Amino acid sequence: MNRWTAFLSNVCLVAAMAAVLPACDRFGTYCEEMMDCEGGNDADVEACVAQAEETEEHASLWDCDEWFDAYFECVEVESDCDNDRYNVDGDNCDDESQDYSSCMHSGGYDYD
Repeated sequence: MNRWTAFLSNVCLVAAMAAVLPACDRFGTYCEEMMDCEGGNDADVEACVAQAEETEEHASLWDCDEWFDAYFECVEVESDCDNDRYNVDGDNCDDESQDYSSCMHSGGYDYD
């Protein structure tokens, strides 16, 4: 492979990664911190990110984006490692969880 071909391959790889990174940035840090706490590996981080993205998409389908975002932001901020478990302390995100759950169980946002 000549230098030009190698350069183009690297440019394409960087562009492809840039397209993937926004989603990874959204959930990646949280998932990495959780797996560091609980003893997970790179595959566990990838599975965590994939599950979070799927949950986010499901919330979007039901017009519950706002409540999902608020809940995830709370979980992201309030979670910490305690005895090899990465959890929210106490009831710190109960309101956000209840709002998100209510939206999802009611079939979406009520526009009235």
